[in-house]
Amino acid sequence: MKHLAAVFLVVSCLAAAHGGAAPAEHTQANIAAPDQTRFVADTDDDDAAPTKDEKPDEPSNGDCRESKSALLLSVDRKTVSLEEGRLRAKMDGPICNLRVQIIRKDGTTTEKSFQYEGPEQELTWDPVPRDQTEKIEIRITAKNGAYQAVLLIPWSVKIDHQEVNFDSNKAVIRQSEISSLKESFTKAKEILEKVEGKGLGPITLFIAGHTDTRGSNEHNLNLSRSRAEAIATWFQKEGLCVPIAFEGFGETALKKLTANEVDEPANRRVDYILSVEPPVIKKGASPAWKLLSKGCP
Repeated sequence: MKHLAAVFLVVSCLAAAHGGAAPAEHTQANIAAPDQTRFVADTDDDDAAPTKDEKPDEPSNGDCRESKSALLLSVDRKTVSLEEGRLRAKMDGPICNLRVQIIRKDGTTTEKSFQYEGPEQELTWDPVPRDQTEKIEIRITAKNGAYQAVLLIPWSVKIDHQEVNFDSNKAVIRQSEISSLKESFTKAKEILEKVEGKGLGPITLFIAGHTDTRGSNEHNLNLSRSRAEAIATWFQKEGLCVPIAFEGFGETALKKLTANEVDEPANRRVDYILSVEPPVIKKGASPAWKLLSKGCP
């Protein structure tokens, strides 16, 4: 199994110090929501406070932005790159401080402060290897101590599996393929058991269908979606107790690049992805994940 390149849980918080901030609202975005996705959750740190290994290198000049708007912060997940150390954030309100804090898995942190430059700006930092990154927090703070934060948790696992073979132009799972699905089901449960209680947030199983380049774009898109839905439905009926979503990408995200009308088995595939945020398929069309199941009661 492999970790995907850019998948994140996005969390927003409002808190008050010395009073004056609005209470937090608990809302969870729909799976098919736009890319600027905001959640509300507890962001309390672990009992042992992490140590800082870098001081802010763009300190605030002490001036607070004048604004009658409430504090607002959002991050477009498509702009987040851990490998390059950058993202784009949108913000509003009486902002006095803007910072990015990278918390490593060993408990140490790297923190960088920024001057407010406008309602949308790019924030950059020295990259930290993905396997060393626990989470990233972006925070804006007002003069009275009220703040809003976005928490990025780069947890996502792509499940290695045997491909399900369908009859030509069909999306019905053959009995001969059930053993492959059962093996994938077992792997998914094992992964979920390992991370249970770690506070990653709600985990969803995303099923992404793909085809080769034979046939029209529209036909392949519909076929890949139907096959992804068939597999998602099987996982649901089997009793996997997490939300399950599916989408088809047709021939827009080829694993092996070919010319048109080429029968390539490597491109006829379905990805099984456990993630806390909807995966961004960089090479394919923008997904509108369909939520099939909300998980067990």
